[in-house]
Amino acid sequence: MNKVWISVCCLLLSFGSVAGDRIISAGAGVTELLIALDKQDDLVAVDLTSRYPAVSKLPVVGYHRQLSAEGLLSLAPDTLIGSSEMGPQSTLDLLVQSGVEVLVLPTETTTKNLLDTITLLGDKLDRKVQAKQLISKLEHDINQLEKNQQQINTPKKMLFLLLNDKGTYTAAGSNTTAHSVMTLAGAVNPAAELNSYQALSAEAFLAMAPESILVSGRHWKKYQDLDTLMAAMPLLAQTPAGRNKAIYVIDGKALIGGLGLNSIEQAKQLQRKLYPHLSANLD
Repeated sequence: MNKVWISVCCLLLSFGSVAGDRIISAGAGVTELLIALDKQDDLVAVDLTSRYPAVSKLPVVGYHRQLSAEGLLSLAPDTLIGSSEMGPQSTLDLLVQSGVEVLVLPTETTTKNLLDTITLLGDKLDRKVQAKQLISKLEHDINQLEKNQQQINTPKKMLFLLLNDKGTYTAAGSNTTAHSVMTLAGAVNPAAELNSYQALSAEAFLAMAPESILVSGRHWKKYQDLDTLMAAMPLLAQTPAGRNKAIYVIDGKALIGGLGLNSIEQAKQLQRKLYPHLSANLD
């Protein structure tokens, strides 16, 4: 690990210094947090995944995993804030060498990490009051979801699938935001023993016998309806989810950069759909 990368990581601990006034945000979840902390007026650009009304008129610097140092530096930023998914590393190195502060947020998929990240940003961006208010709301939502889980007698088996043109069955295992969202909603992930995203054999997929399937809205646009999806992925018809047409769509932005604000909201919406009798307990 080179010294520049170490300096980037160490910025996570720089609670005392306040970030500069010209901020570029890389990652939908990061941008969402900055807006929630009332920092949108300090943003000078966002990445391609950050499609929110509050930043719709800002320049777009490309995909957060494929950032260009030249493009970023042309905007004269003081600070770049993104998740550990942003890159490439060579771009981050050049920014640091050019005097730009690079704040790399962890992408762990736990509620604790989300709350810790908000505290970090509140300190770093001089938004401690807003951070405390946001944390209070999130803790309320998370507690509601967890209390509802205790009332679920038989959790439903839900599998998140990455849809692609190849027709392969790639599922989200543990250490993914999709897994955390499904778990928060009160579902059981039959692929939990897998790590990250892994392609499944036909036998493994059918053995999991998912009662419902979760897909990203971005990927769902390729199909638009169940018949088209089932034709592209015929094994679905042999699962309880396919037979009951229990296919649910989640906002893909909620899966970028670790567990975020939208991830919690998507978990609430998913719990309402899976367990309608518990929806009255959710704000």
